[in-house]
Amino acid sequence: MKQLRHRLMAGATLIGLLSLSACTVFPEAESLTIYQLPAPELEASSAESLPLSLRIGTPQAGSVLSSPRMVVNPQGNELKTYKGARWSDPVPALLREHLARAFEQRQLFKAVSTDENAFRADIHMSSDLRRFQVIYRDAQPFAVIELNARLIDPVSRDILAGKFFKVEQALPASQVPGVVEGFKQASDELASQVIDWTRSTLENTAPR
Repeated sequence: MKQLRHRLMAGATLIGLLSLSACTVFPEAESLTIYQLPAPELEASSAESLPLSLRIGTPQAGSVLSSPRMVVNPQGNELKTYKGARWSDPVPALLREHLARAFEQRQLFKAVSTDENAFRADIHMSSDLRRFQVIYRDAQPFAVIELNARLIDPVSRDILAGKFFKVEQALPASQVPGVVEGFKQASDELASQVIDWTRSTLENTAPR
């Protein structure tokens, strides 16, 4: 009799637990689309390459820009992110790789690497990423990139030169695919400016 009562109580407890779990509501996972920053499309330069190797460091950035979120500044000082969309990597890493590939395409240096590797290089590039976001001006969205770049002698740790870059690119569309294309165009323009500045600076100031 005691065994029967014990089995009935255990069965009732199990049914209660199953009923409780069936009533539990779990939030649905956010539908997430991951976007790459398209590769740069720069033509090789006809100029002779410098006999120098360059290492491009990952830009330093604040907490918002250090994530893979797509940031938009709709008005004033308000920052938001595009729901359900992310970059494939944190923004500083995306920009570092875009710059490195652009330098490689231009073929103006003996070799190009990044701080992902432990390779020695004649010149180091460090930078601070101030903005990588969409802004609205007169209802028109723009991709904005602001980068403060420095060229450094890795032996003496002297700063050879520094320059602030700002690029704005009107978006072809306000939806996320248009945002991605706008940042691709802005990143290409930024890379072109950084490459030209680096080349002209090191022709006169780089240690040989």
